[in-house]
Amino acid sequence: MMNPDVSLSLQKRVLKKGVDLIGHLQRTFEQLDVSSQAWMLSLSAYGDGGALPLQAEINPYERAAIDEFVRTENDLFGKVIVALSVMACEVRFLTNEARLRFLDPLLHYSDEFVDCSPNLSIGRFLSFLQELSNFKTRCKEVILLFIRQLDALGERESGIGAVPFLLGCLSELFVCLIAADGIVRANNTLREHWNGYRASISACVHSPVASTKLNISNGEVKEVDGFLVGIEKAVLSGTIFTDCIQDVGKTVVGKKVLEHIAAAISATGTEIEATQDPTRIGYRVVGAGAFLILHTTLSRTAVDKKLLRIFLDLCRLNPVTPLWRNVSISPADSILQLIPDSMKHVDRKQLQTIPPAKEGILQARIAGMPKDVAAFKTDAMDWVERMQTLATESEPVISDECAAFLRNGLLLARKVQNYVMQTFHYHSVLLKPISRTVLQHLGVMLEILVVLKGCVDRYGLAVCQLSERVKDFFASRIHMACYNLEKRLALEKRGNFGAVDQVDSLTALKVLQQAVATGPLTEERLVVLRVCFGICLATKRWPSEEIAFVLSAIPVIKDLCSFQKSFRIACDVSIFYWNRMVLRPYLEEVYQNPIQAARLTVLLAAFETSAAGLHAARHETSSVLLKNYRTVIMGEVKEYILDPLCKDIETNLRLLVHSHLSLPDRNPFESAVRDLRMFTSLGPIYFLGQCVSVRDYVEKYLDRTFYDLTTVALHDWKTYDEMRSLAFHLYGLNVIQAHLPNQTVEQGADILEIMRNINSFVTSYTYNLNNQVFVERSSNNKHLNTIGIRHVANSLRTHGIGVMNTTVNYTYQFLRKNFNIFSQFMFDEQIKSRLIKDIKLFRELKQTDAMARYPFEKAEKFNKGIRTLGVTPDGLTKLDQFRLLITHIGNAMGFVRTVRSGGLHQCSKAICFIPDLEDLESFEELGKTEAIATEFSAAKDLDEVVTLLTKNLSDGTEFFKLLVEVFSGEFRHAKNRHLQNFYVIVPPLMVNFVDHAVTCKERIHKKNPSGLVLFTDDGFAMGVAYILALLNQNSQFDSLNWNDSVREKFRKDAEAAALVNRPPTGTRTEAENDEKLKQALKLTARRVDAYVKEFDLLFYSFSSARIFFKSTVAPPPAAVTTDAAAATGETPAMPPAAPPPAS
Repeated sequence: MMNPDVSLSLQKRVLKKGVDLIGHLQRTFEQLDVSSQAWMLSLSAYGDGGALPLQAEINPYERAAIDEFVRTENDLFGKVIVALSVMACEVRFLTNEARLRFLDPLLHYSDEFVDCSPNLSIGRFLSFLQELSNFKTRCKEVILLFIRQLDALGERESGIGAVPFLLGCLSELFVCLIAADGIVRANNTLREHWNGYRASISACVHSPVASTKLNISNGEVKEVDGFLVGIEKAVLSGTIFTDCIQDVGKTVVGKKVLEHIAAAISATGTEIEATQDPTRIGYRVVGAGAFLILHTTLSRTAVDKKLLRIFLDLCRLNPVTPLWRNVSISPADSILQLIPDSMKHVDRKQLQTIPPAKEGILQARIAGMPKDVAAFKTDAMDWVERMQTLATESEPVISDECAAFLRNGLLLARKVQNYVMQTFHYHSVLLKPISRTVLQHLGVMLEILVVLKGCVDRYGLAVCQLSERVKDFFASRIHMACYNLEKRLALEKRGNFGAVDQVDSLTALKVLQQAVATGPLTEERLVVLRVCFGICLATKRWPSEEIAFVLSAIPVIKDLCSFQKSFRIACDVSIFYWNRMVLRPYLEEVYQNPIQAARLTVLLAAFETSAAGLHAARHETSSVLLKNYRTVIMGEVKEYILDPLCKDIETNLRLLVHSHLSLPDRNPFESAVRDLRMFTSLGPIYFLGQCVSVRDYVEKYLDRTFYDLTTVALHDWKTYDEMRSLAFHLYGLNVIQAHLPNQTVEQGADILEIMRNINSFVTSYTYNLNNQVFVERSSNNKHLNTIGIRHVANSLRTHGIGVMNTTVNYTYQFLRKNFNIFSQFMFDEQIKSRLIKDIKLFRELKQTDAMARYPFEKAEKFNKGIRTLGVTPDGLTKLDQFRLLITHIGNAMGFVRTVRSGGLHQCSKAICFIPDLEDLESFEELGKTEAIATEFSAAKDLDEVVTLLTKNLSDGTEFFKLLVEVFSGEFRHAKNRHLQNFYVIVPPLMVNFVDHAVTCKERIHKKNPSGLVLFTDDGFAMGVAYILALLNQNSQFDSLNWNDSVREKFRKDAEAAALVNRPPTGTRTEAENDEKLKQALKLTARRVDAYVKEFDLLFYSFSSARIFFKSTVAPPPAAVTTDAAAATGETPAMPPAAPPPAS
């Protein structure tokens, strides 16, 4: 045996190791989950758009024109700089105008979220289409002027350095025009509505009656039709870009322009590799395609195969290009369609490599998405944390690192945005379904964009100050670099005086310094800076280290000049507006993981931001569109978050309240246990001006549900009260008290309803004599209803004691109708003849043996033989129906007894405050004695109430006596002598009742019982005792010695079973036969035992019921003859319409 000390030490070591292991696992899980927890905190802090402070934003602006701050002694070259800068600004202005004014209205034109007809939508849209046509005309003029300026610039070599920047501006305008054409061609709704509108106008042109109804002349209608033709040709044909290029193609240009355009196409690949902004890659590819079309048009020859090959190489690397929001194109397909005879000069093998490239890029992106998203999330969390630190510093250090930090956040947002858009566009172009895993990653990237934007908005003031200081820091360094270079060029000028390029470079440097140092860095000054820097760069006299710095500083300054605006554009998630179907799986995932409840506010903030383009819609008012959009999105939230949350919380509360019922435990591995408190603890959710509180929504649901269900079943008020308490403790929900029921609690069924429907009550309920309770026979519900003394007492408390007398009156009416049926049954010749015969045989038996017993076999024979008289469709014999009739009569008497007991119960509770019922004080006399005149009437009323209560308490035992007296005279009258045979039918009735009771009780133990299931039915014993009292046949029934006959019969059956159970003797075959017989007799013995118990219960109930009627005093009966010879053909008499026993 092990030493106890050693055993205890071993147990301690094992316990310590277990504790250490649990601690290690807990620390491991905490380390694994720290990233998720930190991200959820970020979502909670920066994802709630409704809790942002007042925002500050800086957008530099000045009224000075370009020629006002471009001042130089070299007037000729100064004019060149001004002309180039103005031209670039005009092109960029048109580009911004296309993005802000024209693309969104075209894109959002649809029949979604509108409340007007298609013709009305087009009618509202016409003014926009006219504006777009005018914009197209303006673009033609500017592009033509642009090409002519480039052609003229070729004469001055020093200005060539600005050409790449100028062509870059032009390519962005081309991309916008191509995007407009793509939107028009893809918008089938616009085309359908336009055709319908044109058909309506054409019908008016050819029908003067229609134009007359519109109160316009036919000439005006024709003018409108001509206007529509012009709009359709200019805008809706989808050839805006092509028309602009065709007009330019009519201009003759020199080779220098074509060389510049070809150089721009060739340099696109290098620029894409060098750029850090992924959103610009697609624009550059499409811009290269537009330049290829422009080059072909201006050269008036076939497409250059070398340039075409370069362009297709770019398309292979970028086969799908987003243009604007949800609009994307395949550059190879779209551009080649616009080049005449392009398929004759294209390399087929090179073209065939593009479709597989789309598949490969998409597969590679899906495979690397988990790693990329994790990296994006980590970078976003680091950037947000660093921004929070900088915002709280009083004097942050301005350096290259600070500038890199700000720009890295902007570039991160652009990368994530481009990643999301590329994923959606590649799936759309390739017609690939988006898997749930990809949707989850897209949701995380959506959250990253919202968190980044929320962080910048939250610390808007600090961002303004920081970006301005960093911008000034870089501007001063550029100014210093230009100053140093200016001194160097001035020295070189003295040694080589008269060189035009040196003079132009020096002029450009001075203008560059003026642009940087003499005012705010507006967009116009940045254009001048880029033009001048390109001119200086073309001289190739700038030191390489300074070139590298200025090249890197210009994009930084460009981004920081309108940092918050650029950040807002980079965090644009409008792509989700056209992919609203992803909201449903997002909401389902959030609901399945309540720990991610903070994502709900982020998702709604993102979908609110995605609908910003609706403000620019022109076919319907933005308020209507936003209202309908809000209805759709909030409908999704209610369907997949709020409504399931309400139902699950209600279900959890119900399971907890009914946990005492030993319900099966829910397996957490099969059905996840969710902490729904994460939802109820969320703050208000803001969406397009609507504020939704999850807590309030659930509280209102529970308020409504608890109130409605309590009104349906007032007795469940306590259950719902407990659920209210649990809702507060578990979920922090303040559910309003329903204040129901407003009267008596636990009343159950109302006594007035029972009294008015006593016929259905006695057939639907069974009576238990000992407990004085009625139990529902059967129900489709989970539980059976019961009615007891307490329920009746509460009902009497509500309606008053006087209802007791009314109840007896209704019971009398019920008994009177049923006794009529009772009399008809007893008068039936087939029944009466059998009873008279049994009475004769028993009298003869009595003459030979004074202690003779009514044979049990005779009762059994009567019970079985009556089946020959016929059965009902339900399988009931006449004796079964007679038994049910007596049971209903007994139930009615049991109801009277219950009402009497309930009245006594209520009176005893009401009178419990009276100290002595035997010696009552008269408050009226006391008032007279004390001479209290004002309280005299109140004392008199109190005496009346006390007297009434005492009388009700003492007189509550007379109802059975009244019901016996009112019927006994007629029952014992000579004209109803056929009723005197009743005592002899009681034994067969009892046998029939016991058979029925045993069958019903055996069904209780079956899994799926078919038929009636009862465990108590004392109404039969009550009814038999009552009728025997009415007929005064208790002594005659006792003379049958029926109780002894039953006991003797079953005693003999038990002895017979005991004899069979003796040990087997004889051969093996005889032993086997004896064993089979024994098994059969065991079953018989078990059934005999069940019958014995059931007969005992019946005799006990019958004896108890007879006690209620022993004290009743009946009038002396008329002469009644029960001899068989007295059986004549008289008709059964009805019980008299006597006055009711109580009023």
